[in-house]
Amino acid sequence: MLLTNFTRPLSLCILTILFFVKTISAQPAEKYYLIKAGQMYDSEKNQFLKNKQILIKGDIILKIGDKLDAPSGTTVLDYSNATVTPGLIDAHTHLLFRQGVNENLAFDGMMNSPETRVLRAVGYAKSYLNAGFTSIRDLGNSEQYLDLEVNKAIERGDFPGPRMIFSGPIISAMDGQLYGMPVKEFDKYSSKEYTMVSGAEEATKAVKEHIARGVDVIKITAIGNRLTLTLEEMKAIVKAAHSERIKVTAHCDRDWAVHAAIEAGVDGLEHGYGFKPATLDTMAKRGIYLVPTDGSVDLQRIYMKGQNMAFNEQEAQKNFKPLQDRIQAAHKAGVMIVAGSDAYMDFNLPRGELAKYSVSGYFDAGLSAADVLKTATYNAAIALGMQGQIGVLKENAKADISVFNGDMQMDFKKALFDVKMVMKNGEVEAQN
Repeated sequence: MLLTNFTRPLSLCILTILFFVKTISAQPAEKYYLIKAGQMYDSEKNQFLKNKQILIKGDIILKIGDKLDAPSGTTVLDYSNATVTPGLIDAHTHLLFRQGVNENLAFDGMMNSPETRVLRAVGYAKSYLNAGFTSIRDLGNSEQYLDLEVNKAIERGDFPGPRMIFSGPIISAMDGQLYGMPVKEFDKYSSKEYTMVSGAEEATKAVKEHIARGVDVIKITAIGNRLTLTLEEMKAIVKAAHSERIKVTAHCDRDWAVHAAIEAGVDGLEHGYGFKPATLDTMAKRGIYLVPTDGSVDLQRIYMKGQNMAFNEQEAQKNFKPLQDRIQAAHKAGVMIVAGSDAYMDFNLPRGELAKYSVSGYFDAGLSAADVLKTATYNAAIALGMQGQIGVLKENAKADISVFNGDMQMDFKKALFDVKMVMKNGEVEAQN
């Protein structure tokens, strides 16, 4: 009996040791990749470099050079006829939101269940990776923290998707942005999509609630359907967020409404339609970035033809010129432009492909290929609070890499829509 009692603990110890030995031996060795780039975009220098090599170990970039020695067993990916860039970043997405071309903003929240919206987001997330986006900043219209649930699922590996920086429900004045909603249903559905506040105390509390839930950024509406957040409310929001090292970005689509947000100290402004030169100068002086979400003439052409509507090229170019002039003015004023698509309309295109038309639209506005890529890499990483980790190709940065067929410097738009390979955290997520 004494022997039996002694051997049981001994047996358990042996089993425990064997378990840990097996666990350690089962862990895979870190994988190495060597990428040979015919052309590489260096977002820090904002220039294209010829014939570079990138050595990747696990999920980080180990070294970049002209001719690198790689360990035995390294997987070599030869893209001598392609352009290698940091993984693209879309800094204004709505992964849980969809609007049909003949629907209003309230339709999705009223007619589709949370389960439908989450399942739909699975496909959207994968399409972003396929299009070359390895990170996104998701800015609301996702009910009460459905974006948090999707982010957790991606991080667990339940389904593939880009890295997510997310805001939770948008903080707004008492009207939100949902138009076309029956008055009797307003409270029910607007409270699903927004956190509506009245007064500085409520605004501060809303920010603290968001941060407690785990958000990465605070999104506010400087102006909603009709109502604006007051200066005092916005100052309270910025103060509460910045005290926890969280950035604040503001939806604003008209110049007269933006000045309170600027005075309140927001970090960024979304859309910026009609912003005047003096406003852009102030933004540049205060280091406030701009996320233009304009789309492009090319996308309008696709939409019109998809609806069997006549498309007038000259009229479309005329309509887009004020938007393009604003981008040029912001660029010349020294405003940091950050790529963001605001892609939520259903144009019968994969969501990631749809998002790229905003990026190509910056090129149509007159920015160089290098300057456009900077908006979607280096600048966007700053907006996401991940400078030096993503949006760059350098030692110790995350191995988030996109490869585009051909010469992006010479034929930007053609290459942008011809993805050869996408890597996130050192794992190949898409390959053509």
